[in-house]
Amino acid sequence: MSIINEEELESRIRELSNEVLRIRELIEGKMRERDELRNELGKVREELSSVINQLNSKRSELAGVREELNRLRKGRDEYVNMLRQLRDRRSELLQRIKELIEKVKKYRELLKVVNDLVGGKPVDRDKLKELIEKLEFEHEISPTDPEKEWEFFRTIQQLERELNAAEVLTRIKDYINKTSQEIERLRNERIKLGQRMRDIYTNSLMNIKAQIQELKKKRDSIVNEIVQLKSKRDSLKARRDELKTQILKKSAEIKELRDKLRELNDEINKYQLLLIAARKSKNLATKKQEEERLREEARKKAEESLQRLMKGERVDLNYLLGLGLEDNNEK
Repeated sequence: MSIINEEELESRIRELSNEVLRIRELIEGKMRERDELRNELGKVREELSSVINQLNSKRSELAGVREELNRLRKGRDEYVNMLRQLRDRRSELLQRIKELIEKVKKYRELLKVVNDLVGGKPVDRDKLKELIEKLEFEHEISPTDPEKEWEFFRTIQQLERELNAAEVLTRIKDYINKTSQEIERLRNERIKLGQRMRDIYTNSLMNIKAQIQELKKKRDSIVNEIVQLKSKRDSLKARRDELKTQILKKSAEIKELRDKLRELNDEINKYQLLLIAARKSKNLATKKQEEERLREEARKKAEESLQRLMKGERVDLNYLLGLGLEDNNEK
């Protein structure tokens, strides 16, 4: 029975030892897998940190571009307002020029009418004044008759009308000249305003619009890069969290296997103790059986020696003593 138990114990110990080896291999495999996951996690974290740094850099760059865009837009709006003011001023000048041209036209028509009244001949105001003063002086110092008196008054009236007409003509011509000069001045101002508007539009506004378009392209490019970086960041975060979950899972599996390994080792120790006890028990039983066999052999030899002695044969005293010792032991 003890031999069977010993064999069963040895078989159970071998079975448990094989299971221990299998569990250890599983643990080593799980640990390798966990180390690989940790290495990958380190790389993912390093890449994630780099992406976040790039993202922050692009956001700063975008803020700078937007600030520059706002500055350029403000400058563009100022130029647009300036052009609008210049345009309005040119419109005002054009309207004023039209009004003055219309007035000059009317005064030219009036000049023609007055010229027709004086016969279309040029009139010298100074000579007319001198002539009137001379006639008046001669009239005062010269005797006159009624007919000459009447002729004198008619001549004076005619000369005064011509003098008045000449003064009117002078005023009209002065007005036309001054107005024409004003029209020319306004036209020159309007031309200068137009040139200034072209300069502002060509050299300033178009330049700032081109800069705005370039910055818009740069802004859109940066925004697109930020979108891609955000997507990459989110993917890396998801992978990082996934790896952390897998590492925790592997650690839990390793812990569970180590707990199982401890249980197996405890069970092996228990069976080894039982095996040691079984072997001791077996050895003790074998020793008792051997002692019993020796005693039985000594007893038989002693009995044989006694029988021979009773027959008068010579016997070995030790065999007889052995029989005596056996009897004493039995007693």
